[in-house]
Amino acid sequence: MMETNPVPQTEQKSNRNLIIGIVVALVLCCCCVVTGVGGYYAYQTYVAAQQAVEDLQNFEIPTDVPFNPVDPGSTEGAPEFDFSGEVPSGGLADDQTRLTAWFSVQIIAAISGCNSPTVEGTTITVLQEPDANGEWVEEWNVNCGDGTSQPFKVNYTNEGGVITPNVELPQQ
Repeated sequence: MMETNPVPQTEQKSNRNLIIGIVVALVLCCCCVVTGVGGYYAYQTYVAAQQAVEDLQNFEIPTDVPFNPVDPGSTEGAPEFDFSGEVPSGGLADDQTRLTAWFSVQIIAAISGCNSPTVEGTTITVLQEPDANGEWVEEWNVNCGDGTSQPFKVNYTNEGGVITPNVELPQQ
């Protein structure tokens, strides 16, 4: 018998490592491109948001709203509200509730032609004592600031332990 010497076979050179390296490099490049594009759009959004905030901060709210819609330039008859924090004394409400009522009375007074309601000279009279629900009615005789006064009825309602003043529109 004849002996044969095994011939060492030459292994084919494997390109597997090279292919894996190329794929990893491509994936990393794609990630960098996606991150760059995302960063660009995020920056553009940030700049637009900053501009919107700046525009909002520079926005001026008009405070000279005309009272006479027929003549917008006219200031005649424009109401003058008292925001000093002073409130008329009297009545049954606490200071905070009376302040809320005073602001409401001033608005209703302006609608009713009493353009400069003032604390001085305004009186409060209890018309109906508190009932079982803690609700009562007062009459506010408001000094209009021009030598006249007008009465306004204020109903106090108890809503879950919170007293709320409601000013009635005068009958005209």
